[in-house]
This record gives sequence, structure tokens and C-alpha cells, in this order.
Amino acid sequence: MPLSNTSPSTGNSSTGSMGYDITVLVDSKAVVEKKGFVSTGTLTYVAGELLEIEFPQYDQFMLGEKVKVMIYAKGGIYVFESTVLAKDQGALVVLNPPENRRKFQDKRQDPRVPVREQARVLSLYEHARKVERKFPDPPTVLLDNISMSGIGLLFNIDLPLQTRNQLHLELDLGNRFECRTEIVHLQRTEEGTRCGTRIIELKDDHANWLRSYILRSQIEAYYREKAEKLHKEMVGEEGEAEFDAQADQPETVNTDRAPQTYLFNDSKYEG
Repeated sequence: MPLSNTSPSTGNSSTGSMGYDITVLVDSKAVVEKKGFVSTGTLTYVAGELLEIEFPQYDQFMLGEKVKVMIYAKGGIYVFESTVLAKDQGALVVLNPPENRRKFQDKRQDPRVPVREQARVLSLYEHARKVERKFPDPPTVLLDNISMSGIGLLFNIDLPLQTRNQLHLELDLGNRFECRTEIVHLQRTEEGTRCGTRIIELKDDHANWLRSYILRSQIEAYYREKAEKLHKEMVGEEGEAEFDAQADQPETVNTDRAPQTYLFNDSKYEG
């Protein structure tokens, strides 16, 4: 994805010709506006397509509501249309659209989220031999992580795994779909072979659903981390061991405190 300079240009050579790092937005003043209401707060988190803005009037906004965001940060004022993805006590999470993301350098353009599910290998294309091996009884592998651009897998089965080989996978993340990936790196471990792949073929409707899944997973993971950090700050170091033990137990969701998540699935959105 091409990157462009922020506007206006500051001429600061430390930023290079590709714009500021996107983390420059953190702690900036942010204004969120909808019809008949405007509120000002502080941008506290940015990762991939997510921005969190903290302000007291968060409850004036509805999940899925279209808003206008203005960020007053180093290098200029950034204005864009957005959507409310989630809200929690004192904060909103809004979508950081592509036209704004392209103004910055971002090492996490496609954040990976951890996954503990299985995938089926429908076929394997061996690049060196130019042969496609189809499996009548597809073997299963463990999904380790996933992003819009790649999938991490863990293999405990004997297959000719080489870089540039391709895997035709069937995934079930609450919605079953297929994709084709290319192996880019391999690592032998005690658990098995870790296989990093990039997605080379995925239908548009499946890509939209996968984006929604990743956004939701990011939001849930972020709010879990916030809750854990807040808890440890409140109980202090003496309570950390007890908290860690409780974390291993099945999670019970308190619906009064859990962030309300909006599943973004607008097919008109182009990422």
C-alpha cells in the first residue's frame, strides 16, 4: 500500500519522505462530530484500522454511527469520515480509514490476531515440481494467527513444506471459507513446524468478513489488556499471582462492563 507525506510538510528529515509514524497521533487532541453534537477528547490508541478516543460524552454516540473525526497532531490536522466500532466507559473506538492511514508509516498495517482453531488443507501446490496435490481426506493443521495479508500455521503432519509452495485451505472462524496462501518462511520447533504464509487468493465477500473478524478480535484483545492493566494497578503486585491464576479459569463476561462491539461488515468498505 503506497504511503504519502503528511500535509502540511514540515521538512523534518527524521520522518523521511513517507510521513510520520502513525504513533505520532497518540495523545493528540481529537474532535468527534455527528449531526447536532460535537465532543473533544484525547486519542489514546492506534493500531491498524483502529483508533481509540477518550472523552466523557462517549455515550452520546451509537454503535455503527457515522461520524466525522478531526485530529490535531504533529504535522497538521487530519480530517476524515469514520464509523463507531465499539465503546466502553469513557471511550470510543472508531475506524481509521485507508485514506488517513496512507498518510503515515505504520509497521502494523495488517495487524495479526492470535487464533486457536483448526484449518483443513484441501490441496498443496509444489512449486519446484509444478504439481498440485489434492487430498480426498484433507488433513487438519492448527491456526496460530491471522491477518488480512497472511496466516500463521502449525504443522504436526508430514507434508512437503517448502517456501513458495502453496496451500489451499478451508477455515472456519464462525464462518467457513477457503483461501490460497503461499509459504514464505518455515521454523522447526518442539511443537511442530511453524509455517508463515501470505494470502494470495481470497474472494471479496470472504475478505470483508475476515476484516470484520480481525477488527472484532483486535477490539476484544485490546479491552482485555486494558482491564488486566487496570486490575493490576488497583490490586498492586501482591494481587498479581491471584489475578494470573484467575485468568486461567473460564472467562465470565460481565455485560455491564464489557465493551460493546460493533461488527463492521459493510460490503462497500474498501480496505
